[in-house]
Amino acid sequence: MATTEEILRRIEKGGTLDELAAELDIRKSALVAMIEFMVRAGYLKEIGLGGGQGCGGCPMSGTCRVPVLGGGREWVRLYMLTEKGMEYIKNKKYSREEQNYEPRQFL
Repeated sequence: MATTEEILRRIEKGGTLDELAAELDIRKSALVAMIEFMVRAGYLKEIGLGGGQGCGGCPMSGTCRVPVLGGGREWVRLYMLTEKGMEYIKNKKYSREEQNYEPRQFL
């Protein structure tokens, strides 16, 4: 199962839900549940598309290439890491580096 850190790092890179699920080798439904948890926990923030108009309310709707069911008339959910999410992956990186640290002995 993918860790919170792996999912946050992959979301930070961008892409679609299908791409993320395939890369992490997990079902989309499980990934959606994990993303929803990360939003509630404050690691991710859903980016609004303007006025509750779905893709039509987005200034990028004319040039966006995100595949959306219904030809762009449906809702697209975009997420970004919050400050808390960025701190989480930063701290995980440092924690891993500390675990791999081996002090050198000098003679």
